[in-house]
Amino acid sequence: MSDRFPPVSPATLTPEQKPIHDFLVDRILLHFQDTFTTRDKNGALVGLFTQFLYLPLSVVSGYAANYKALGDISSFPLKCREIAILAVGEHFGASYELYSHCRVAKQAGLSDNQVRDILGGRLPSESTEQEILSWEMARALIGAGGVFKKGQLSDALWNRGEKAFGKEGLGALIHYIGFYAYTWKYDVFLAIWVRVRVRVRVRVRVIKISEKLPYSLRNNDEQQESD
Repeated sequence: MSDRFPPVSPATLTPEQKPIHDFLVDRILLHFQDTFTTRDKNGALVGLFTQFLYLPLSVVSGYAANYKALGDISSFPLKCREIAILAVGEHFGASYELYSHCRVAKQAGLSDNQVRDILGGRLPSESTEQEILSWEMARALIGAGGVFKKGQLSDALWNRGEKAFGKEGLGALIHYIGFYAYTWKYDVFLAIWVRVRVRVRVRVRVIKISEKLPYSLRNNDEQQESD
């Protein structure tokens, strides 16, 4: 785990950090506590969440407000959201976010093959037009695979997106790509690395997607998987 913004146990939080910690737990992490590891064995926040403890509360609340506003756009499907998020994370090599959102994506309904395809930089198999567009749009806007070109997004891709999603849904997709490009950059900037096993289950067989995810998370995460 990165020590650029070291984890802070609840017992050692400063008066300035305590409200930030509580805000994160109550507004964001509460929704994911059974999905992926957000704390170490001492109860300290881990992953990209640690950086918020060193910033003003206004930064955290602004981030959370944007996160909630995007999540409230019902015209943008959950599976498309996670495809875009994973496509951006794969491009930037954001290990903690890939670890966490592989799990969220599975809950949203992505198949094992689709998750593997995205992590391999490939178009997710057996996808709808909306799902294909989510991957293609994310790749085009962030330059994955050398497809980025300066200037406007192509009319062809825009028109396909508008036909598939409508203006609101397409706008949500673009905002998700931008929001998670911002989020993933923090993951990479913080040099977060994870050594936790991220698994995709195919019937009774377990497939390891990645083993490069911080040792301090391993026991917590493996306990979750054994439950």
